[in-house]
Amino acid sequence: MSDFFSPELIDQIRDANDIVDLISEYVPLKKRGKNYVGLCPFHTEKDPSFNVIPTKQIFYCFGCQEGGNVIHFLMKHEKLGFVEAVKLLAKRANIPLPKKTVDRQKAQALDKLYYANEAANEYFRKSFYREEPGKKARQYLNKRGFDSEIIKQFSLGYAPDDWEGLIRFAKTKDMEMEVLNQAGLVVPRAESSGYYDRFRNRIMFPIFNLSGKVVGFGGRVLDEKDEPKYLNSPETPIYQKGKILYGLNFSKDEIRKKGNAVLVEGYVDLLSLYQAGIKNVVASSGTAFTPDQARLLSRYAEKIYLLFDADTAGQSATFRSVDLLFSEGVEVFVVSLPKGEDPDSFVKKFGAEELAKKIEQAQTFIDFKRSSLPKDFEELSLKEQEKVIFDLAETAKKITEDVRRNLFVKKIGQVFKIDETSIFNMMGKRTAKGTFTPKKETSTFPVTVQEKIEMGILRILMEDEKLMKLTEGKLELDDFSTPEHKEIFQLLRLSSGKSVRISLSALLDKTKNEGTNQILSRIAAMDLGTAELSIQLADHLRTLNNLKKDKKIKMLKESIKRAEQQGDMETVNRLLKEHQKLKKS
Repeated sequence: MSDFFSPELIDQIRDANDIVDLISEYVPLKKRGKNYVGLCPFHTEKDPSFNVIPTKQIFYCFGCQEGGNVIHFLMKHEKLGFVEAVKLLAKRANIPLPKKTVDRQKAQALDKLYYANEAANEYFRKSFYREEPGKKARQYLNKRGFDSEIIKQFSLGYAPDDWEGLIRFAKTKDMEMEVLNQAGLVVPRAESSGYYDRFRNRIMFPIFNLSGKVVGFGGRVLDEKDEPKYLNSPETPIYQKGKILYGLNFSKDEIRKKGNAVLVEGYVDLLSLYQAGIKNVVASSGTAFTPDQARLLSRYAEKIYLLFDADTAGQSATFRSVDLLFSEGVEVFVVSLPKGEDPDSFVKKFGAEELAKKIEQAQTFIDFKRSSLPKDFEELSLKEQEKVIFDLAETAKKITEDVRRNLFVKKIGQVFKIDETSIFNMMGKRTAKGTFTPKKETSTFPVTVQEKIEMGILRILMEDEKLMKLTEGKLELDDFSTPEHKEIFQLLRLSSGKSVRISLSALLDKTKNEGTNQILSRIAAMDLGTAELSIQLADHLRTLNNLKKDKKIKMLKESIKRAEQQGDMETVNRLLKEHQKLKKS
């Protein structure tokens, strides 16, 4: 649970959002008895196995084992964090969120960093529009074909060739040098006290977060002889390079509207496409494409078009990005440009319409892989051929949806003329039908009789808290065979001791891991027998006790056998007595 909100507020927000009403906005549901069913939004299926249980305010899918409450549904479906999901539900229910006061000092420190970046952006912008020194910066951007509107919208600026220009400007605003240092705008001097400006004689590209706040900068040299060509802000408390996509604050609405995004590498590529009218574009500037960026982009787009430079480095960037995007459940296509071209140069030479045609003609990743080979696949050595197929099999493993993954494998087989079974074997585990089953860190299905009995006990205790008293002296934490069952029993035991019992939906927010969450949802979705609950519980406890005895008897037999082999008759006799006593009980 997040420290951002109190437990009471989270309870209020959760209770104010009926789970049937919420999920009905995403999934068509039909009433079946007391519950509702529909096709699961988290995996492909023909027959509905997705259940919504209004009495408990939870959902559970018997097909893919996803489960939880309204918060978990939004987190999973919209790929949101816990805090974002709670905020969205609060807005939906018109519940005002109080400003956090617990960590005011930390918030003030962050505000100072935001202010430092805003001040720096003001300095760079003013420098850009001054007759001197901004003239050469304006000439450079005009020569590159950027008009005043795009320059203004993306707040481009210029860092003068001055070692302390920003420092002097900051002093007029009474800013602390240490704050500028923490924001990555200045650098401590090595041989004396004080600081100097990090960015000098560079075109400045402010980097915005999704809220539109400046969190960092990218600076491009004006003189091509200078190094490095691009200089980016270092990581700071408000700027983590791998978690931000350049331009997404401007393009997110267009991406949502179209359902797809064009991913480029650099600031200039993005600006050129955006200016040409291709506004569903983002850039992964300042870092290689990361899992966090893939996850962020998947929140807005179902299809991603990779548009990188037509060179070896561009191909390498494509290969790195594909697996990350497939892992997030999006479709990936690759746009091929003529040799020597990059997105910026192509759209400037041939225009937006020609680039739009290239995007429409984008290849699947498998076709791109084939076309990127140095020669025909059949002409490669056997070792090289095997490496190509193995790499594609590894990519297939990243695809989470069963049908899409199987179609991907089928396409590999068709393009490279190889048996699908061989590809599945490369991927690892294969079912009889040839469909790949990804490994899960935690098994959500009971694999033993004891686990089934434990789940039955937990289901009854969820239904009636008063029955917890019947377990006293008969059921302990260590009697459960899995960590998840132990955690659920502990949560139920703590809940039953409160004057106001915590709802099952609230318990889901207290679990420590996703595996426990799924199992808790699965248990809650189990049907109860028709017999009285206290009778069912007594029967389950008796069965569990017998299973424990059977297990102990088996262990005693093994110990007796070992003692006999070692000739330790004293131990044999002692264990035999214990064995007889246990059998009589």
